[in-house]
Amino acid sequence: MGAEGHHREDRGTDFKLKTEASTIDCPVCRFVFRKESADWTVCCTDDNPLTPSPPSHGPYVSAHTRARVVTILLGAGALISGLLIVVEIAQLAFPAFTEGQELEDNPGGLASLFLYLALTFLGVAVFLATAIVFLMWLHRCSTNLPAFGHWKSAGYSPAWTVGSFFVPIANLFVPYQATKEIWQKSLPANSDMFSFSSSPPGFFPAWWGCWLVSNFATNIHFRMTGTQELRDAGIIVGIVSEVLSIAAAIFAIQVIREIGHRQEEAIREMGQVEQFPAPPPPPVFGGPLQEPAKF
Repeated sequence: MGAEGHHREDRGTDFKLKTEASTIDCPVCRFVFRKESADWTVCCTDDNPLTPSPPSHGPYVSAHTRARVVTILLGAGALISGLLIVVEIAQLAFPAFTEGQELEDNPGGLASLFLYLALTFLGVAVFLATAIVFLMWLHRCSTNLPAFGHWKSAGYSPAWTVGSFFVPIANLFVPYQATKEIWQKSLPANSDMFSFSSSPPGFFPAWWGCWLVSNFATNIHFRMTGTQELRDAGIIVGIVSEVLSIAAAIFAIQVIREIGHRQEEAIREMGQVEQFPAPPPPPVFGGPLQEPAKF
């Protein structure tokens, strides 16, 4: 593609090319840009027209502190789930405490009921705190992706990565896809020093699967709790739900550590590479002749 059909706007030492085609072929340096890979990339400079300007890297802010806090909260939630399993097993051993009973009639049923309610309310509080800090951590990791040379307009934005958890139907698959993309892009975009697979480790889908099934089981458990005829079945479903919650917490901690380690290692390696001096620009052929220096 030649210079026809392009509109050149001189702004300082650079310019932008605008066209309706799917690619942009610079008439100066002949560097081909794909339209979907950049937002009208600044192509060349007059000082060095053969060298296209690389994409600028965004700032990197470590998510280590948020990861540590959410890891502690996930551990606390798993501990509460373990205690709930013990209490629910006790509920199976004792008859249900009904409204007309006295404390002396069924002390075991009353004690297990009180413990169950206390742990349930505590578990809800810990869950809310965990969800808030986890989403803050996820947002930070997604915001860091431009620091590795990835375009902001590509993939899931940080806002949609967090907001997809609250959108019905979409919250069944979009959060996992966004988290998977964060793992995939937590590497320099144009570096060959890393070898990586496009598929994350197995604990990524294990985390998301346990998380979804545990939520479905918890919903069924609470629906069955109010029915006396389904009390024992509801308790068993609750135990299954808590077991899955513990597994989801363990896998989530692995996901957090894997993404955090990946980003920290990538930004450290990029810092080491940037310490080496850049190669000199290629010579410009065919330019205007300069007069020899006068002594």
